Amino acid sequence: MTPSSDSHWHWGQEPPASPALQSWLHEPGSLTRLLRRHCRQFRVQVLADKVLRPLTPEQAVLLEARQGYCREVLLRCDDTPWVYATSLYSPATQQALPALTGLGARALGELMFESPDLVRTPFELAQLAPEEYQRLTNHAGLAAEMPAAMPWARRSALSTGCARVLVTELFLPDSAPYQDTV
Repeated sequence: MTPSSDSHWHWGQEPPASPALQSWLHEPGSLTRLLRRHCRQFRVQVLADKVLRPLTPEQAVLLEARQGYCREVLLRCDDTPWVYATSLYSPATQQALPALTGLGARALGELMFESPDLVRTPFELAQLAPEEYQRLTNHAGLAAEMPAAMPWARRSALSTGCARVLVTELFLPDSAPYQDTV
């Protein structure tokens, strides 16, 4: 998956009907902390790290760069993938926040939310189309079974000092936000 893969998702502000799902999508704090509260064992599975790729025009404006590093992970709760997440950041951000290069299995949220000057842009929301979800499951090695309702994603930019990271988080069908809606 390239950093521009989510650029084909239909980003906007229109929230889903479910209040439970809305609360997860609009959670302003650390998603990592929220996930840890809902499972016994939390784990970050790194799919790709530090891959330098060209950015889409929209991403280039947000990150003030033409190329960006991409990190892709699955956030797992009790060994079930709950969130597919990507983070994009410029070479300048990597220099300003060197800890980004050594995250390994540590969640990005644990690093970013340590900073007292953290600022987050408003969330954009998207519900995946079936073909987008199928591409993602093939790429990330997820169960290819089509869910009854397509999953929702959110994205925002996190900034601290001179560092700015564009974070996209897709809540996968087996995660709590969908279980809370039944």
